[in-house]
This record gives sequence, C-alpha cells and structure tokens, in this order.
Amino acid sequence: MITSLRIDRALREDFYQSKFDYFRTVSFYSAILTVLMQTTYFVTDCQIFGHFAYKTVIPRFSVIVPILFLLIVNKHIKSYKVGAILYYLFPHIAMWATIWTIVYLPNRDFAREGFIIMHFAFLAVGMAMPIKYHLVAHGLLFANIILSNLWIHYATFDMMLTLAAPLFIGCVLMLYINEKAYQDHYLMLRDVAHNSITDQLTGAYNRKILTRILNQDHPTLKHDFSDDIVVLMLDLDKFKNVNDTYGHEAGDHILQLLCDTISKTVKETDYIIRWGGEEFVVFLMGYTLEQGRATAEEIRSRVSKVETGIEPITVSIGVCQYHGEDYHETIRRVDHALYYAKDHGRNQVILETEIPN
Repeated sequence: MITSLRIDRALREDFYQSKFDYFRTVSFYSAILTVLMQTTYFVTDCQIFGHFAYKTVIPRFSVIVPILFLLIVNKHIKSYKVGAILYYLFPHIAMWATIWTIVYLPNRDFAREGFIIMHFAFLAVGMAMPIKYHLVAHGLLFANIILSNLWIHYATFDMMLTLAAPLFIGCVLMLYINEKAYQDHYLMLRDVAHNSITDQLTGAYNRKILTRILNQDHPTLKHDFSDDIVVLMLDLDKFKNVNDTYGHEAGDHILQLLCDTISKTVKETDYIIRWGGEEFVVFLMGYTLEQGRATAEEIRSRVSKVETGIEPITVSIGVCQYHGEDYHETIRRVDHALYYAKDHGRNQVILETEIPN
C-alpha cells in the first residue's frame, strides 16, 4: 500500500542512492538487453530487403562496442548520477542504431513499432532512477524521432508522436508509483537500521554502531578529520545505591537524564554510546585533548546540577586521545583513567596522561 510519507530534503540524496543500489541490476541488464536485442532486428532487415541486408550490418551491430564498454565500467559505477547517465544512454544508443539502419531500408513503415518498443526499455531502465531524471531522459526519445524525421521523412510521423505520448505518460506514472512505493521500503529500512544500533532506553547508540565507525579490515576508527578524536568514558557514581533505594524505574530515569545532558553538551557529529549499565563512551570528533577535557568538565558540571526528583547525581569521567591504534587499546586506556577518577574521589575528570606511572 502506498502511503503519503515524504522523504525529507536532507535524506533525498541518500534515498536516490539507496533506490539506485536496490534496482541497479534491473536497470543494468535492461540497458544491456535493449541494445543487444536491437541487433536481432537484423533478421527483419533481411526480410524487408528479401536478401542478406549487408547495408545494415554496421548500423545494427555498432552497439557491440558500447555494450563492451558498459560491461567493463559497470563495477566501478557507485553514484546514481553516473549510473543514470550511462544506463539511460543505452536506449538512446539503440534508437540511434535503429535510425541509422532505417536510412538504408526500402520500407520504413516498421519504424513506428520499433520506437513504441523503446518506451518499455526506458521504463525498465528507469526503475533505479529518480523520476525527475527519467522525465528528461525519456523525453529525449521525442527529440530522436523529430530530428531524424528531418531527413528520413517518416510516412507515419504524426502517428509516431500520437502513439508515443500516452506511452510516455504511462511509463512516467508507473515509475512515479514505483518511487513512492520505494519510499515506504526505504523509510522502513532506516527505522530498522536505526533501532538496531540504538539503545531503546536512553536513545544513545549501542555497541553495534562500531560496525559503522570502524574500518572493515582492522579494528581502527574511520578518521576523515584533520583534527584528533578524543574519547570519554563516563560512569554514574554510586548508581547501584539509586537502584537499591529508589528502584530500577528511578534508575532508568536517571540514565535518560544523563544521556540527555551529554547530548546537549556535545556536537551532533559526536557519538554517544551506552557501553553497558550506567557506563557511556563518547567519541568526540575533531577535538583537541584540551577541548575534550573542557567538554568532559562541562558534562560533569551539568550532571551535578540535574534535577532528578530524588537526590543529586554525579559522574566520573576518563579522557584520552585516540592515536589511530586498535580501538580496544584506546578503550583500555580511557577505562583506566575512569577508574582512577572513581578511586580518587569520584565526581571528577581525569586525563589518561595525568595518571602517575
């Protein structure tokens, strides 16, 4: 069932890329088959001539070169914009080869049927493309017909256009419906993906987010920033007493307040991860060590002023710089700083570099 859900402007590029990735196999093979099947009409050329149509061999089979080109470059096509240009090019190549062939045919009446078939090729290729791109690419089919008529002079030119118009409108409507239907699929996938990496209680990330921020071939953080990454590890002080005294619902509420305080202090580009229980890890992206310490101190100060409705809470925080190593080593170092803070008075921020040897 098609809903009225709309893709937010900020998500539009990701939506079109997702749609392309999902349907690209359909569009790729449609593009290949369109030009490949065009060569089979050489048989009809021979039927029209009544003998081997040597004049149309080159026009019909000239499409082999573009096919080979697409087969070679296809695996390198990542962007839907590049894919749209290349895949939509192939129905036009098939049309140009057909028009080239028609020049040599003694009977050109069958051009009308051939051009009608091309609408379905554009429909199939358009499955992976934004509807706005399709309007342009498919609309150029009319330009192919009109321009080629200047020297071919089709006997059924008017009929070609009047038959083509409703087919064009029908294809556009079908692809519009397809795009709207895929919106539901896309939004559902985003919700599933978001829920799989999100802690349901606090709204922070869970540890599964690491699959997105770690390199695939080795356990180091992806690092596209010119500045450094600073890692914080936070732990609520004496949280067990809260649960034992006021119950787990009160404890859950305090965890939510803590996460909310952290998120209001750090940037949207930073990663807040519920590491386990009352422990959180924060990756500060693009911070110097001193900036990281100042942010940690601000979090600590804000937490101590939070109105919990029961009793004041405090948090101990460990801070360390990420040096590009295995992230497990960074977690070990920041964990060491955190427990030094807890063992030496709690409610404080400790840098890993401040710990005595």
